[in-house]
Amino acid sequence: MSRRNKSFLVKSGLLLFLLGCSPLWSLFGQNEQEEVLPFGPSNTISIDTISLFLGGLPVEKKQSELLFDYEKTQSWQLYAATLEKQWQKRDMWSWKPIRDFSREKLSRLINPALPVFYPFSGPDLMFPLSLFPLATVYVLASREMPGRCPSLESVKTFEKTFPLILSSLHSYFKAGYFVTKELRQDLSLLGGNIPLFLIMIVRSGGKIVDCRTTASTTIIRFYSHGELKTLYYFQSDLSNGGIEDSLMRFLSSLGSFNTVIKSASYLLHGEGFSSLRGFLLSHSQAIVQDDSGIPYRYLVGAGRKVYLFGVYTPPLNIFREFYQKDLEEAFASQDHEPLPFGFGYKWNPKEAGLIVAFKPEG
Repeated sequence: MSRRNKSFLVKSGLLLFLLGCSPLWSLFGQNEQEEVLPFGPSNTISIDTISLFLGGLPVEKKQSELLFDYEKTQSWQLYAATLEKQWQKRDMWSWKPIRDFSREKLSRLINPALPVFYPFSGPDLMFPLSLFPLATVYVLASREMPGRCPSLESVKTFEKTFPLILSSLHSYFKAGYFVTKELRQDLSLLGGNIPLFLIMIVRSGGKIVDCRTTASTTIIRFYSHGELKTLYYFQSDLSNGGIEDSLMRFLSSLGSFNTVIKSASYLLHGEGFSSLRGFLLSHSQAIVQDDSGIPYRYLVGAGRKVYLFGVYTPPLNIFREFYQKDLEEAFASQDHEPLPFGFGYKWNPKEAGLIVAFKPEG
């Protein structure tokens, strides 16, 4: 069986797992049925065109005469210019150096084509896309609501939508991460994560195939670099009392997968998230994280081989209780290369560190 056919069967199996016999809402143990948004022309054929429009990118007249005309308005052109300027700046500071690092360093250490799990993600799709551009499955999970796939009708209020998009992306463009309190306020007005996911996909060169969603789950398929890829987003409480076995079963169904953790508020340092921490230590092939992820002592205690890049600097003042002396000593004692980009809460490359921890063989 060819690699492409095998990949197709794996993806088909995942879709059946989510959309087949078991209803989507059962993934989170909810008792009442959630409405599955129907596939219509606005959600399938033109979803890529709508995403281009929301992403400040040109729409051809043959794709949508209405959106083609909207893009002539001063409000769209000002929005597109602002988004382009901010996007290019963040791409230069973060995503391009990360893509180079992934190709030159990370891909030599790990299997970069494995599925990727990103807990506490919010709508941050660009960092896993940049770190793992060869992956075809991305699984993101956080408490933020997904919202609805946009329709042609919904974007007619674009003059109100554009300021909300820019506001939602403000801290992300400025520092490389979302501020939870600000994000939840912005997303409540914007309607959820989905518009930001779609913008990130098309602005990174992807082409949206389709978008399905319930109140708490989203599946977006898209082409990137000639490969069909799938984004699964789960709205989920990842704490011990909130995380469902079904999410872990879904992750287990992926086989081997890599995990990326950044700007995670040091939640995995506490016992309130010990179930997720233990699951990731036992199931992730590689864990790529900043110091806000799994504490260094747990990585070493699990027998993982740890590679360090950059430097260790103490946490921000609001997280100062999570200072790791053993990690600081490990950085000081190992020969490690400088990190060419900021990561997590450390937007300055001179202060940033990256931890890559491999699962022991056998």
